[in-house]
Formats: sequence, C-alpha cells, structure tokens
Amino acid sequence: MSNNRSLFSRLPPETIVEILKFVIEDGSHHLGPFLFVDKRFYALAMSTPSLWCNISIKINSIFEESNKLSVQYIDSCLKYSGTTGLNIALDMGNVPHPGSWMTSVITDIKKSLPYRSTAIDMALEDVVEWNWDEYIFSYTFQQEKTKDLTMAVVGTAGLHMRRWKSFKFFPSNPGLQLGGMIWELFNHSTPNLERFELNGWVYNEYGEFINAFPQLTAVRYLNLPGDGLLGRVPLIYGLLKTLVVGYDYSGPFLDTLGECTGLQELTINTIRGSTLDKRDISFPLLKALSLSGNIDILENITFNTPCLESLTLIGDDLFGLPTVKARSILWRTMVLHNHDSTVESLQHLLQIRGIEELTIDFEGPEEIIPMVHEVISQRDASSTPSLQIVRVVDGDRHLDTIHLMDK
Repeated sequence: MSNNRSLFSRLPPETIVEILKFVIEDGSHHLGPFLFVDKRFYALAMSTPSLWCNISIKINSIFEESNKLSVQYIDSCLKYSGTTGLNIALDMGNVPHPGSWMTSVITDIKKSLPYRSTAIDMALEDVVEWNWDEYIFSYTFQQEKTKDLTMAVVGTAGLHMRRWKSFKFFPSNPGLQLGGMIWELFNHSTPNLERFELNGWVYNEYGEFINAFPQLTAVRYLNLPGDGLLGRVPLIYGLLKTLVVGYDYSGPFLDTLGECTGLQELTINTIRGSTLDKRDISFPLLKALSLSGNIDILENITFNTPCLESLTLIGDDLFGLPTVKARSILWRTMVLHNHDSTVESLQHLLQIRGIEELTIDFEGPEEIIPMVHEVISQRDASSTPSLQIVRVVDGDRHLDTIHLMDK
C-alpha cells in the first residue's frame, strides 16, 4: 500500500488534473467526492477553474448517493470556475408520470382479455392503486428539485447565463412537462453561448422552449434532433461552423441549410422521406460531411463543396447518392445483404468525383473482400483516376488494403 501511495505522490500535477477531468467529463460524477482523495487532489482542484466549469443536472441522479447535486455545489462551481465559460447540461431523464390514463389503459386490458376472473380483476385494480400517490409525490419533488438546481445555474435575472459557453438539453417523454416549469428561466442574454444542443424526440413544445431564448449570436455548433426545428432556433445560421441535424421530411429544411454558408462540418442523421427535388447547395468552407439513413432520397441534390476532405456514408444500400466531390470516403454499413446490392453500392461510391481514399467498414463476413477486389478490378479507371487506396475494415479490425497505384 505504501508503495502505491509513493507512486501516486510522484504523479505530476497535470496528470492529476487530467484524471479529474476524465472522471467528471461525462456528467455522471461531479467533483465533490474526489476533493478528499488526496491533499494534492484538493489543492489542484481548488486552483484549476476548468475543473469546475461543467455542471450536469440529471433528474434521474438527484437522489443517487454517488451524484447528489445540490445548489451549494453549483454555487461552488460558479465560484471556483472564476471567469471560465460554463458548460451546462440539463437531462430530464425518462420519468414516467402516471395519471388518469392508467385507469383507461387497465379498462382496455380488461376488454381485450379472452376470459375474466375475480383474481385477474383484483390484480389489475392493484396496478391502478399501487402507491401511485407516493410515486407522484416523488415525481413532483424531483420537478421542484430540478427547478431549484436550474435556477442556480441561471442566476438572478439570468446573471450566470452570460457565462454559459455550451448548453445541452435532454428532454424525454414526458420530460417536457417538467421542462415547461423552467422555460421561463431561459429568456435572458447568452452572449457567449457557442454550443447549443437539443437531444431526444421532437416535440411541438420545443418551439416554446426555443422561443424562450433571445438571439444566440455566438452559437457556432448546433445539434438538433429533427429538421422541423431548423430555422426556428434564433441564431445567425451563416455563422454556424458545425451542424448536426436529423432529417425526416421535405419541408423548408433545404432553404435553411442553404443559409449555412459558413459550415465546416455537417452531419445529417436518420434521413428518411420521399426523394427531394433537384437542388444545388453551396458550402464553400465545408471540410467534413456525414450522411446516414436513406441517403438515396438526396440523389437529386448537388453539394458544391470545394474544400470537402472527408465524406462519411452510413447505410446498408447506396442506390442513389447526392452529387458531391470528396477526397476521402468512409462507407459504414451494419450488415452485408447480398452480392448484387453490395456491388451496386460500391459502383455508386466509385462514381464520386475526386475520390483518393475509400474505406469500407462492414459488420459482416470476410467474404466481402473478394467482392471488393472484383468491383475495383472491373471499374472504369478513367472515372476514378485519383483513387489510390481502398481499405476494408470491421470496426477497429483491419481486413484488407488494396493499393491502386501498384496495379
């Protein structure tokens, strides 16, 4: 034990700081319990403002011994972080709120039963009456507790929101019922907010939540769960550098996307819907583009991306692709369906202009390798004159590399 302590005492200060950052970075633990591990931990923590700038409020963790969060701890974060920008996360969790709907559900169950008995009726009634009062009291208490914690990071008249550097909001059904209690706290200035993330399902109530915010002039990173929200967040879209958005319908999405001329990274997730009409969209500074889902609905779209370095495509079949020019391409697919669909997908990939490197990430059998060789050997080399290397991997496991310059 003494040897372990001796080794521990020789750790350089920057290593201890990195250890502390690692254990608190995902928000599952806060700094409090680690202050008393060692005197050096305490001294370094109290003199390192960046360790105090992450505040994560999780409703499901309010009562956990390992992560009890108090207004006093938040006050400490505000104090010891100095003038460092604050990273705020508000996670509503999945908190069911039983109500009158429970009785109607049980009634429907009774009607659907092929036979009834006194025992079954009594069991179902027990479900309705089972300490819901206590549960609802707990839920209400969590609402109030979460509101108190949120008020602490907002500050009187939004004082602390001026220091917010990033804000993540994780609602969950029916978490927005709770969220509605605190929306009025957010209608204050956030001049330094650079990162704004909304995660979870898309709700109509999101509009009210978004409308609570004033103009977000400093936001450069935006993450939205659905394209229906794009254009509604009050920010300057031309100044965005990173956009992550889900796409599930063909509304005004492309119009707002076309305004994001300063993007350097664009991710469009879970693409679905009908094929979009022909459209050209220019991203003069875009360096990384990621598309996932039914990518073929974008086949009529032309992305003008003179600076694009990497293109990531996540989907099992690539039967239609947008027009784009990219140097490096990663195709990630979960399964290998059949020979014909895979060959067709690879042929579509090889039609992308400017391709120099192609990486194929398959979660499937290694029989894919001869198929890749076959498609590469039969390709029209004049259509891909710059292609130099093709890699086949399974996650972190390397399977094969084809060097075209050697052929």
